[in-house]
Amino acid sequence: MLNIAIVEDEQPAIDKLTEQLSQITKYNLVLTCNTPLVFLDTYRELAIDIVFVDINLPECNGVTLVEKLQGAGFSGAIIFTTAYSEFAVEAFTLGAVDYLLKPYSTERLALALSRVNRVIATGFAATLTSKVAGKTSLIDVSSIELIKLEYGQAIAFSNGQQYPIDGSLEEIQQQLPTHFLRVHRNAIVNQSAITAFERWVTGGYLVKLRDSNLQVVTSRGGAKLLKQQLSNIGLS
Repeated sequence: MLNIAIVEDEQPAIDKLTEQLSQITKYNLVLTCNTPLVFLDTYRELAIDIVFVDINLPECNGVTLVEKLQGAGFSGAIIFTTAYSEFAVEAFTLGAVDYLLKPYSTERLALALSRVNRVIATGFAATLTSKVAGKTSLIDVSSIELIKLEYGQAIAFSNGQQYPIDGSLEEIQQQLPTHFLRVHRNAIVNQSAITAFERWVTGGYLVKLRDSNLQVVTSRGGAKLLKQQLSNIGLS
């Protein structure tokens, strides 16, 4: 059962969120606060799995609150609930699991909770974020086949689309489950997306992915890692 806290300065919003949560899951509402400073003074005494945080708060905004929480070592999941879309990039940069724009449906809230459960179960991010021309997109990690460095920019390939991702491949891989393999200094491959591979003239493998247009050549070290991983599941 999830232990949930809500930081929100409008009681009707708290009432609506708790009513929606009751339709989706069993949970313990361990704390509600209408000001960030009260929350910062109280949360350490409680075991909290998720904090729902509004953006427009008295004393400091929700983004600043989360920065303070993380600086103090808080490791629970953060879900922002707000009417303001312009803070989404900052929110996901802080590692928020989701960003709910008010008014959000019960179905959308359920999706956010499913992402939290996946993070809790695996210890890894459920989504990565991409920003193009001011638009932020959430990419389901399980749908990503390949992340490749192109001209210094990490690009995630998912469902036939390409999404630029901020950060180095080293930083991105730390957020990914172990079946994402660094097969080249410029490429991370989702092991579950591999359909075939064959020896290549460089001594590595030519790896073919579910999307027939996607192929990547591994380094020799990447080939060794790939063969080892596939041997562990009886496929090499």
